[in-house]
Amino acid sequence: MLLTSAHVVGNAKEVAVVFKPQKDGEKITRAHAVLGRVRKLDPVRDLALIEVENVPAYVAAIPLGGMSEVQVGADVHAIGHPKGQTWTYTKGLISQIRLDYKWGPHKVDVIQTQTPINPGNSGGPLISDGGKLIGVNFFKQQGEGLNFAVAISDIERFLKAAQDGAYEPPGAVAAATPGSARPCAPKVVYEGRGKDNRSFVRTVDMDCSGKVNTALMVPDDTSKPIEFRLDTNKDGKTDAWIVDHNRDGKWDLSYWDTDFDGKPDVLGYHPDGELKPTRMEKFQPKS
Repeated sequence: MLLTSAHVVGNAKEVAVVFKPQKDGEKITRAHAVLGRVRKLDPVRDLALIEVENVPAYVAAIPLGGMSEVQVGADVHAIGHPKGQTWTYTKGLISQIRLDYKWGPHKVDVIQTQTPINPGNSGGPLISDGGKLIGVNFFKQQGEGLNFAVAISDIERFLKAAQDGAYEPPGAVAAATPGSARPCAPKVVYEGRGKDNRSFVRTVDMDCSGKVNTALMVPDDTSKPIEFRLDTNKDGKTDAWIVDHNRDGKWDLSYWDTDFDGKPDVLGYHPDGELKPTRMEKFQPKS
């Protein structure tokens, strides 16, 4: 099993996994990709487990560390793919430990570090000076040295719960729009504050088109609903709005613009809380 961030895999059931070649600098091609199946997903802690059948013999697992190795001022190391620069190594210091840290829809123990990370580092390991995994790189805030990783304490809780059968992965987002397909794994384009600085926003390219076609919006105002937006016809405009009105982590209603005129004409009901509506009917706006 491979450990990574939930937002890296999105709602995919299958993803492409590439192991670092033995030779440094070797060009990565499609031939290096192997199939990975998402087995467990915890969107609150932003963690996921991926099963891969064929792991190269030369690949060694990083042993799990413990919170005893997480101390302010200690050296830590990160490996990731910032801006697509594969297997980039960076080093820094632990700045602080923050328990039950809230970031958008997430609530998790985090390790704040000065280790430089950028988009593409998400889901990669934060490693102690002793060579053990103590975190999974999570996100960064604007400013210097404001980099965060999910701490080993919550990683251990996730792994224990996953072993006990919790955190089954959801169905693919493509299931919400019959006939759609996803040729590759989703890619997070942006994650951070909205333009109005009043909400958490995550935008995703779901089909490797190079364009944002889904967006999650979580307003700071808890009286306002969480909203998931889709661009189903790839014209750069939202044509589906899926809403969690009471912010309980389950979808309630959805509004679909099936004729793409900018106005919803179909209403979807989600009594089971899943992304795909159980039934749909003609939308009749209040006059």
